[in-house]
Amino acid sequence: MVLVAILLTWIVLGAAFYWLSSAREVITGLSATQVPNLAQTTRLSAKTADLAMLSNRILSDNAEASEALETMLKASVAELGEFVSEGFDSAITRQDAEALQHQLALVIRSVDQVEQLDMRLLEMIDQLRWLNADVQDETAAVMADFAFNIEVLTRQMIDETRPEIRRDMASTLAEELRLQTTFSNIGNDTATATTLAIQISNSQSIAQLQQFENLVADALARVNASIEELPAKAEYLFLRQASETLARMTTHPSGVVQDRKSWHEARKNLGTQIETVLTLLTRMQGQLLTQAEAQRTEILSISDGFSRSAAVTMRLLLGMTILAATGGLAILFSYIRPSIIRPMESLTSAMRQIAEGGRPKLDGLPVRNDEIAQLASAVTAFKNSVIERDQAIRDLRQTQNELVQVGKMAALGNLSAGIGHELNQPLGAIRHRLRLLQTASAKGDSGRQTMQIGKIDDLVTRMERIISHLRKFARRSEYLREAVPLVRTLQSAQELLHAQIADHQITVVIDPELEDAVVVGDAILIEQVLVNLLSNSCDAIAATEMAGTITIRKEQGKKGMLAFSVVDTGIGLGDLAPERAFDPFVTTKDPGRGLGLGLSISFNIITGMNGTLSLGARADVGTRATLTLPHEGAMHET
Repeated sequence: MVLVAILLTWIVLGAAFYWLSSAREVITGLSATQVPNLAQTTRLSAKTADLAMLSNRILSDNAEASEALETMLKASVAELGEFVSEGFDSAITRQDAEALQHQLALVIRSVDQVEQLDMRLLEMIDQLRWLNADVQDETAAVMADFAFNIEVLTRQMIDETRPEIRRDMASTLAEELRLQTTFSNIGNDTATATTLAIQISNSQSIAQLQQFENLVADALARVNASIEELPAKAEYLFLRQASETLARMTTHPSGVVQDRKSWHEARKNLGTQIETVLTLLTRMQGQLLTQAEAQRTEILSISDGFSRSAAVTMRLLLGMTILAATGGLAILFSYIRPSIIRPMESLTSAMRQIAEGGRPKLDGLPVRNDEIAQLASAVTAFKNSVIERDQAIRDLRQTQNELVQVGKMAALGNLSAGIGHELNQPLGAIRHRLRLLQTASAKGDSGRQTMQIGKIDDLVTRMERIISHLRKFARRSEYLREAVPLVRTLQSAQELLHAQIADHQITVVIDPELEDAVVVGDAILIEQVLVNLLSNSCDAIAATEMAGTITIRKEQGKKGMLAFSVVDTGIGLGDLAPERAFDPFVTTKDPGRGLGLGLSISFNIITGMNGTLSLGARADVGTRATLTLPHEGAMHET
């Protein structure tokens, strides 16, 4: 029955493949011949329109951003050249294509020539501006000297009484006034010539250029006439050289006027060449349109035949598909459903129950030696392995809790000397207060007796608080999920290490931004981690034999997480890699000072509370331990 279903399916597929192969040949023929030829016409029309639009914008009298437009024109010409170099069918002759490529090369050459002339004009205008600035500075300085001399001579003439001396002074004063006027004319005419040269560099027509050229020539003639009136002195040599340079950069054959004329001529040639390109493109487009019309008629004929053939084939395939589907349904309901589907549903249900923690019974399956029986055996084995895995996880969790408790006891053992010191101090004070109480009692001083009893009560309360804190710290924890004020937990851990911190002159600084921080986790376990990290920092600072600082600062954390670091100024990690510090029994302390389990236990505790713990060396000195824990807002969202 299965073979019959397969045979029917292959018959349908064979007929479908045969029809698809015929359709592919038709479509391949269309895509390989007719469609590319039609696409040629469309591409050529689009490129012709782009080239014509850019050409009109460039050649217009008020073209804006001509440099950018010329760059766009060059790109369009290059694309059109690539299109032409790809070759054409018989509709366009190779001679027309080569003529178009030659004309496109001329267009690009003309565009480059215009760009070069624009750059040269810009450079010369900059030089003219600097030359004008130098001339203005020179004439301004000389005119200031003349003004000073005129003012001095005028005052002297007012005070002089002798007629012959006054006549000499008047003659000198007239000469000074004449020279001052001459220098003023030189400065004004130089500025005028420079301004006209700038206008020439931006002229949009030959007539406008010639008008500005005549005005520049007049300004240069006035500058030269004014310079001829100057005395032959060395200090006026710069002005004579500036006049020659100004003439060379404006009216001479290598000046702005001639370059702008060349620019207009190049633009004219560019327009002529573009018109030639557009004429060639129009002729090619007409040839392609003629060919496209013939191809369109052929495509319509092929499409009609393909449609009729497809309709017949689709009806045949539909009948064969219905026949194959009927046979397949018969096989499905008579054999596959009772023999395969129902046993697979039972096995799937059993797998789902195993995944949800249930213990299903695999009864009612057919007894036979096939793949279903093997799968049933595998599901049974999987159920047994899941039971064993759950028991192993419970044992592992119990071992982890025991290891955390061992870590607490180890931390209390390391802190025993400091804790004993914390208890011995109030005990000694109580003994002293009892003696004072006896003395006050002997003297009958009730006021002192009351005072000493109050002091003793305070000391007893302090000892009770220390012992209560130790009991709470030593209590087993089950990874509770509660809101824990971070600063209060830090202060509790700091109290346990009070003696160690005081003995080594360590300063603990808590970031004010952590004042109101509340994290989510188990308060006892978080305190255990903080005690371990602060204790490691104290040992690292003690190894330096100098006073140090432990800073608890807030860091930038991810959304929903609070990050903070414990940073110390101790001896650091040395050659130990930060990631290796979390391995069990790895430590940088001297033998007998630690087992190397503290950081490993702390890492597992923080990971169990959905947080992270990382370690790194500081850039200068010491170590930085960074913790991230869910903050109170994340608990509310959950």
